[in-house]
Amino acid sequence: MAAGEREQVRHLLVLEDTAGRRPILLEAATYSIGRDPTNSIVLHSKMVSRQHGLLLRVTSPESNSYLFRLIDGDLQGKRSTNGILVNGQRTIAHDLRSGDMIVFGGDVRARYLTLTNLTDEEFSDFCQSTDVLGFLSKTTNPFATLVPYDQANIEEFSEAALVRLASYPELTPTPILEVDLEGTVTYLNPAAVMQFGDLQQRKLSHPLLIGLPELACYMQQTQEKVHVREVEYQQRIYEQSIHYIYESELIRSYVMDVTDRKRAEEQLRNQARREAIINRIIQAMRTTMVAAEVLQITADLLLEVLGSSLCLITQSTVDSSTYAARAHLNPPPSPLVALNRAVIATYEPALITGEQIMLITGSGKIPDRLQEQITHCNVNALVVTPLIYLGQLLGHITLLEVDSEAIERTSIFWGGGQMLQQTLPNGWTLDDLSLVKTIADQCALAIHQAQLYQRVQELNADLERQVRARTAELEQKMKELERLNALKDDFLSTVSHELRTPMANMKMAIHMLKHTPMDERQQRYLNILSNECARETELINDLLDLQRLEAGNSQIQQELIDLNTWLPLILEPFHNRMQQRQQCLQIVQPASLPPLFSNRHALERILAELLNNAYKYSPAGGQITLSLLLLEGDRLQIQVSNPSEIPSSELPRIFEKFYRIPNADPWQQGGTGLGLALTQKLVQQLRGEVSVTSTAGYTTFTLIFPIAKTAES
Repeated sequence: MAAGEREQVRHLLVLEDTAGRRPILLEAATYSIGRDPTNSIVLHSKMVSRQHGLLLRVTSPESNSYLFRLIDGDLQGKRSTNGILVNGQRTIAHDLRSGDMIVFGGDVRARYLTLTNLTDEEFSDFCQSTDVLGFLSKTTNPFATLVPYDQANIEEFSEAALVRLASYPELTPTPILEVDLEGTVTYLNPAAVMQFGDLQQRKLSHPLLIGLPELACYMQQTQEKVHVREVEYQQRIYEQSIHYIYESELIRSYVMDVTDRKRAEEQLRNQARREAIINRIIQAMRTTMVAAEVLQITADLLLEVLGSSLCLITQSTVDSSTYAARAHLNPPPSPLVALNRAVIATYEPALITGEQIMLITGSGKIPDRLQEQITHCNVNALVVTPLIYLGQLLGHITLLEVDSEAIERTSIFWGGGQMLQQTLPNGWTLDDLSLVKTIADQCALAIHQAQLYQRVQELNADLERQVRARTAELEQKMKELERLNALKDDFLSTVSHELRTPMANMKMAIHMLKHTPMDERQQRYLNILSNECARETELINDLLDLQRLEAGNSQIQQELIDLNTWLPLILEPFHNRMQQRQQCLQIVQPASLPPLFSNRHALERILAELLNNAYKYSPAGGQITLSLLLLEGDRLQIQVSNPSEIPSSELPRIFEKFYRIPNADPWQQGGTGLGLALTQKLVQQLRGEVSVTSTAGYTTFTLIFPIAKTAES
């Protein structure tokens, strides 16, 4: 039967349980049924098993159509507790027919229906109706799998055709299609029919079929077995794996929707780009108090990332400006500098309020005198972003596009208004403008910080002469500097929090993609993506933990810990891990240890970091030693020693954030460089001490904690 002659058939399961009556439209190839909320169809009854049954879509060789087979139990063969009844008879497996009455577990009822050629309005009425049998008068003809037109009768099918129709392509959610060398469609599985219903009508003009006969000839000549290409169709991206079957002269294609993967990859790239820019600016702010250096780095980064022709950063109190420009504009011509000043002067009232302005060539809203300058300088578009801190306008960031290629631009964009045309020049996006605004805030902070620092330097130069009169003011300025450093830390914490949400979305997208059939290469790339996502998540979590400890926002609650029973439980996982590398963990401790008043979670994190480092930097077959010793003065000493030596020049930096010893990781596991910094902060919170020594091929970390029977005030 041709695609245009098929009837519209809906397969439904009308379910009645404690949650009421509800129709479920069966469109997927498989459904799991049970009371557990992870099932595809959830039954609200305590008499139903967690995984009670399965619905599998199968093709009927007799009618060349598909139906649903009901199976008792789960995929592992475990049967349900209270069984399944179909039309009053207990069953293990049953091919459902329209009108069948099903009972799950004794109290959940369902009726299986196939409804033919109902309009959307009639179908909506059915969903609201209580008389389901009244809709069964029409004959049913379930959705047929497409086969060659000259094989209309099942008796005429070849054995190969029957095997194909009964095989896994009928159930797989991946579209599969076959065409011959003339471009005639010889087979479409149900997934292909549902996703690409216009294949039969469009034939070789369809994106999935364009060029297939020519490609088959090429593959036949070159003996190429598989050819993979990407195809865009209805705003989705598909990866098409093309196989030429020499024996039957057929072209078989497996089509996979990779739109979500492409979007995830693009999101990762954009997020990495934003993170790199912000981190470099923050690093510059941490390492220098010279505003010009920070602004120069910012200008270079914006020019590189956004692809502009020119980036100018001006300060309100400084005559000169910082810039980054393409080769043909380096240094920027004076007319462009004059144009920048004229634009800032014209829109100063809006800039003072923090609005971001974009001027685009050809806009009738641009004043004539500015339009003349813009035309004279061959500027297609420019964006001005104010640098504001504490309500004070400190300068401006201007991006100019002077590319000679003209693009139709007929709008003016105000930060507080609406944009009339969404297409931005030179590939700029609204996210790019938002990024510029975020960076502008940091530049304003850097300028303000540099101004404060300069004032402090001036006060120090004149300190001997004005020490008494200036002492109070100097202290105030230093407090302001400390507040600015706190603002920088808050910004880092905020960025980490903002990064956590997209990383969670990426992990979810990766998790969902892993359940999609894919070849070995795709699985390898997806695993790489998943590992990198996990590393970024670990870095974000470590940053947040370290920020919270440095800010002192939370106090660690202490309790009595029985080390004799607690310590073996903590060390058990490390024994198993070290055995994988033929490493040995030796425990040296007294026969009995007194209770320790501490925090078990913090102490576990400390030991885990030290043992993980020992595990990571020890060679195969090495022995790692954990020793506990009672010292005088009611103190407990814990030492972790492993066979690796840290150069003496590197020891002073061992507890710095993001610092990792060069070329010291024999297993190439990588890390964030935050573990020991977190360890030091946690030890301080527990009122302990931590130190490290490294000599004679061994490195030893020493912890000392006070032993107390009650909490200290």
